[in-house]
Amino acid sequence: RVSRTRRRKKSGDSDMETLIPPVALPVGAPEMFANASSTQSSEEWPSPVGLSLGILSVAVGQLVVLAFQYVRVKFGWFTPVHVQTGARKRIYDYWEGVRTHLGQPEGFVLLVAYLSGTWMFNLMPKTYYSFEGGINWLQVLQQLLIQDFFQTLMHMFEHWMTKVWPAFYRATHKPHHVFINPRLFDAFNGSLGDTFFMILCPLFATANLVHCNVWTYMAFGTIFANYLTLIHSEYVNPWDRFFHMLGIGTAGDHHVHHAKFVYNFGHLFTYWDRLFGTYRAPAFDKKDVADISVSDGVAGGAATVGDVVEKKSE
Repeated sequence: RVSRTRRRKKSGDSDMETLIPPVALPVGAPEMFANASSTQSSEEWPSPVGLSLGILSVAVGQLVVLAFQYVRVKFGWFTPVHVQTGARKRIYDYWEGVRTHLGQPEGFVLLVAYLSGTWMFNLMPKTYYSFEGGINWLQVLQQLLIQDFFQTLMHMFEHWMTKVWPAFYRATHKPHHVFINPRLFDAFNGSLGDTFFMILCPLFATANLVHCNVWTYMAFGTIFANYLTLIHSEYVNPWDRFFHMLGIGTAGDHHVHHAKFVYNFGHLFTYWDRLFGTYRAPAFDKKDVADISVSDGVAGGAATVGDVVEKKSE
């Protein structure tokens, strides 16, 4: 009986071994995805295939967003209506906007550095290196909700620091708040500190809370980066009315924050602001938003707490 048991274990072990993909395959082998998803020891460099595909996915999404913005700016397609109808319209060259958007070191440059570093140094959960299965859309939703929750908290924290440490706010978040009436290309125009605290820290926390495969991670990253760009649009997006009913953040919601500073700290969703009592719907704030003065740098003639504190300290 003992010998039969041993034989069965050995047989079972050999069967399991056939299910385990090889750890290393020759360069260019058709099993490259299997190689990328295989278990790596902490001393080995992971395959950059998943990282490269993820960055490519975000880049393709950005091309679609930029093309969408181009036809609105150049040809007036999709009935472009300015979010802040009463504010002075920002006249700019489209290609200047593209160069500014893509060339900011605190934008995609820092994001690519973060993605590359966390991936290549094995700082992500092991599941992220797996190509098994497809996109788990429930996990994508979980990631978007958790990311937006942490990002909302960090956003509130940066504004709260105006009372405690004004210099911190000036160095991190204030460079982004010079845009009272933002355009789509201002989405990542701020500071390295702002991107680190409000985007990268929540991203790392989210990754360690939701363990998914690489396809799900790609879908989440592509949606997050590109929708974060779209909510800064100076135009009302065609889907905004429907998204507003679902509690998804819109360009109007985020413009309220840039105009009033003390409302709408969330980006992707309005749920957290509603929970914390800091939500102000664009429809309710329409008159105030329309009265924004771009020249004096404050909304509706009222300075923010941060501006008041800074003026007292100067």
